[in-house]
Amino acid sequence: MTLKTTVIGAYPKIGEGLDGQELRRALHRHDRGEIGDADLDKVFDEVTRATIGEIEAAGVETINDGQIRWDDLLAPFARSWSGVEAGPLERFYDNNTYYRQPVITGPISTEGRSFVRDFTFARGVAKARLKAAVPGPLTFATLTARDDHYRSLEERVLAVADAIGKEIAGLSAAGAHLIDIEDPAVVAAPRHIELAREAYRRLAGRGHALALVTYFLPPDAVLESLASFPVGVVGIDVRSRDTTAFERLDAFRTQYLLLGVVDARNTRLETAEEVAGYAERALKLVPEERLVLATTTSLEYLPRDVARAKLAALVGGARLVTGEKVIA
Repeated sequence: MTLKTTVIGAYPKIGEGLDGQELRRALHRHDRGEIGDADLDKVFDEVTRATIGEIEAAGVETINDGQIRWDDLLAPFARSWSGVEAGPLERFYDNNTYYRQPVITGPISTEGRSFVRDFTFARGVAKARLKAAVPGPLTFATLTARDDHYRSLEERVLAVADAIGKEIAGLSAAGAHLIDIEDPAVVAAPRHIELAREAYRRLAGRGHALALVTYFLPPDAVLESLASFPVGVVGIDVRSRDTTAFERLDAFRTQYLLLGVVDARNTRLETAEEVAGYAERALKLVPEERLVLATTTSLEYLPRDVARAKLAALVGGARLVTGEKVIA
């Protein structure tokens, strides 16, 4: 049995050659008024279709749709929820990329169908197991630029959690059996760990299987706390910084562990042997059936050809651990 593998977050939207520039050209034409929303949507669908095919071709077991329509982690939801607007640009943690800071203008509400259409499209394309994603409540709330409605961070976090819960319910009803909750603030702001736990209690039971996915920083300050969150999967980044996590992974006694072993923010290519080495360290404390190898975060920070090579190393490393032939 091969170790499980998956991806996290967004895939590079722009590829090599003229065909790889299709989305960029369409966005420019849309900005100039040369094509309408319907024509742009067709391009988004075709790039999504190609992205799904590319991730599947690498042999990744559980895939996503590459989040091709997402400007960043928060903006799609800020635009679709009532009581929220997409605000000013700000640097996204320590990356050389930017995101639109949410601005809260009133009570947050949603029908929970913000990405049901996109997930349904991807489900019709994908042959591999497909998962969905939503932003985490602590990340959304702590990266908000201005809040004109809620009186405290606690109120804001819990209100965001309720909105995310509706999105999770909508995606689950559309057939999503696994949903990543991308919440880097859980490790970036460990002082709020108890508030985050309370938010996740509100999400428990909303979906079939929920994955709390952290990245950019190691989980050292909150690792044992993460093991008590009411989620079926916990994702941690063990590559971005030095970490003591490998010696403490036995804290995850019942949850699946999504281990970020391929650095999605560094163009240096790992070998399959390196990936296998990280997996073997984890397997000293985590049973094989509960370990999932992954990228550390979104591959969108890399050129597309590098992203493909990274996926090949990820899958190759998983196959090496269980003695399978690595496809060159």
